[in-house]
Formats: sequence, structure tokens, C-alpha cells
Amino acid sequence: MAIPKNVATIAVLITLTASGCTQPDPNAKPTYTCTPSDGGTPRPCYKAEYELQTKEDALYAEAEAVYRKYIAEDERIYRAGGVTAATPTLTATLTGPALTQALDTYRDVAATSTRAVGGAFKIRYLHRAPQSIRAGSVAAVEACIDSTSVVFRSTTSNGPGGIGLERSQFSLTPNGLRISDFDHFEGTVTSCE
Repeated sequence: MAIPKNVATIAVLITLTASGCTQPDPNAKPTYTCTPSDGGTPRPCYKAEYELQTKEDALYAEAEAVYRKYIAEDERIYRAGGVTAATPTLTATLTGPALTQALDTYRDVAATSTRAVGGAFKIRYLHRAPQSIRAGSVAAVEACIDSTSVVFRSTTSNGPGGIGLERSQFSLTPNGLRISDFDHFEGTVTSCE
């Protein structure tokens, strides 16, 4: 027995509708607003793109929180005169090459009895840098840290702090989002403007 064409067509439409796989209305207009990750002008967008943007915004909000927590620990360690092993905050914010690099630096700080005195490490800006994401990373931020109000004292010398520009890569780990790598540009910037 042959199935009439209109019954087959209705069955296909019911199946597509039930699966959520329907074609967008070609006359529909975007009803949401999306802003590009690297800044720019907000523009109209559809729900699917808006939902992706919302997830990305949450990811970058978490990345910023992780970075700020790391910088606070970085300053604390410099004021304490370095460390020779990872602190709980370091393992909660860093992983892989970033953790190795930070520990090498903090061990050098301890070995030279260097301490940060006075002033503060100030994050002058912190923004998304999606163009800098590398393989294995899910987000990247660029920050300018101003420590010019700080004096670094060691057993052999005293010196003023400086301005550091860095890009941080973030990776998802079983324990959450962590900074996995750094690109430092110290000495190449004179201001955070």
C-alpha cells in the first residue's frame, strides 16, 4: 500500500519539529544584542549566537577572577620574600608552564632575599585577548601591571618596580579554569595607557 505524499510530508514535518531541527524563518529579525569578545560595537544577533556569547562572557568573567586572585598572590609572595614550593593559591590559579615559570621566579626571589616594600601591584587594565588564544587554551587576557610605587630590596641592591605587560592563556583542567601560560613583555612598555 502506498502512502499518500501529503501524509509522508506531514510525518517528516512532525519528526523535524519534535527533534528541534527546524529552519529559521527567513523573514525573522535578530532580537538579541551581541558584543564581540575583543570589543567593538554591539550588533543584533539571533538567540543561538547570544547563548554562545553568554557562555563566553561567563568564561571570561571566571578568567578575570582567576587572574586577579593570582596577582594578589604574586604580590603577597614578593612581599614575603619568595617561596620554594607552590602555595594553595598558586595551584588554584596556575597549571603547566605557568606554574613552572612562576615557581622558578619565586625561588629566585627567595634565593636573593628579595622583598617588595611599600606601594602596590596595580592592575591598570585587564581585557580579553581572544586573538592570542593558542592551541590547548580556551581564553586569553592581556593585563598591564604597574608596580612603580613598589621598591624591591635584596641583600645586594634596592630598585624600583616597573610596568609589566603580559598575556595569560587559560586552560580548562579537572579542577577548573587555570592560567596555563604567560607571555611577558616587561621592559617594552613605559605606561599602561
